[in-house]
Amino acid sequence: MHPKFFIFGDSHAGTLMRAARTLSLEFAGGSIMAGMYLNDTFCAVDSGHLRMLTKMGRERLAYRLGNDGLGPNLLDIDMPFLCTVGFNTTNFCGNFQNDGLTILGAPGGRLISRGCFEAVALASRAGALGFYRALLEAGKTVHAVLSPQRFSAQQKVVCRAFETVMMRRLGALGVGIVDVRAQTTDEHGVLRPEFASSRDHVHANDAFGAAVFEKYFAMLEEH
Repeated sequence: MHPKFFIFGDSHAGTLMRAARTLSLEFAGGSIMAGMYLNDTFCAVDSGHLRMLTKMGRERLAYRLGNDGLGPNLLDIDMPFLCTVGFNTTNFCGNFQNDGLTILGAPGGRLISRGCFEAVALASRAGALGFYRALLEAGKTVHAVLSPQRFSAQQKVVCRAFETVMMRRLGALGVGIVDVRAQTTDEHGVLRPEFASSRDHVHANDAFGAAVFEKYFAMLEEH
């Protein structure tokens, strides 16, 4: 019997919600806002209460909490957390390349050092990092899921470098990383078609979600 858990995330959390329902898993929460709204600082903690900073964020979180019969404070929830915030990998890569930047091994742009790249990556996800710190300081068990690897060959070096930076920082904070790349990608490191959503070129499908849950529950047992 798997424990009930709380999903908090961007649109990629929708994949996890659908897969969880298909697998008859007991969970709460779900998608809160699009990833672009969860990169910069989006929440604050006041007297032990997590407060979303935007009207949309407050309404969406309140809906998720109320729909599951939970109280108004996310930090009072006694469940492990499974989150998709902090990656949104192709979004980062697109913005990075649109700014005319690149790193060694990637095409085009103005070359910056790995140290500079790391600073850029971490600054771009300051809000997500703050959110994870809030959960961990409240004593929660927290895991983060990497984005589905749906990127082009030209994006691969930047996407993988970004994820390496985020995984290292989140791991140092105490966040468990649910990494199913070995199970879901091809020899080029790209998401295999059987795990990809047929509705768009960004998201994954229920099979991907099932792979995530298999890894996630194994990690919870080891925690």
